[in-house]
Amino acid sequence: MPGFKIRTATAKDLDTLVQHRRKMFEEMASPTEEELRVHDEAYRIWATDMMKRRLLRVYIVESRGGKPAASGGVWLREMQPSPGHPHGMVPYVLSVYTRPEFRRKGLASMIVEEATRWAKSHGYYKIVLHASKTGRKVYSQLGWKRTWEMELRFDTPAKPRRLSAGKPRRTSRPSRASS
Repeated sequence: MPGFKIRTATAKDLDTLVQHRRKMFEEMASPTEEELRVHDEAYRIWATDMMKRRLLRVYIVESRGGKPAASGGVWLREMQPSPGHPHGMVPYVLSVYTRPEFRRKGLASMIVEEATRWAKSHGYYKIVLHASKTGRKVYSQLGWKRTWEMELRFDTPAKPRRLSAGKPRRTSRPSRASS
């Protein structure tokens, strides 16, 4: 795209990434300021960890003057292996956001195309995303197909518990007498 440059984001870009993701949610839903504040902090921690572990690759599109105009990324989401898909990881496009003054210039497409190229070059068999109503037209023009997914929602606790990554707990000690 003339006048715009795409690059891979680094940890130095976290403020921009958090700000863009916040704006994305403000436009799609009506979160409270408290929900956004909690989200911003949680996303910053999550994105930092995922980037360090090389499970999140984020792109920033800059204007000619170096101003961040859009951002979005691809997260390697762990999935169970299945027939024809032995990887156990599926690239997932997320947090694609373009600042209002830069919209309708193909910047979201630049990000999605870059994420797609990256996923293909690393041998993944597909790439997925959840599109907002606004984004569906962009993605379908790039060849994406709508699929069917269902969900069941639970009441969200105020502070979700983290899954333990440690060893499974034993329910009883093995007997020393048995061999």
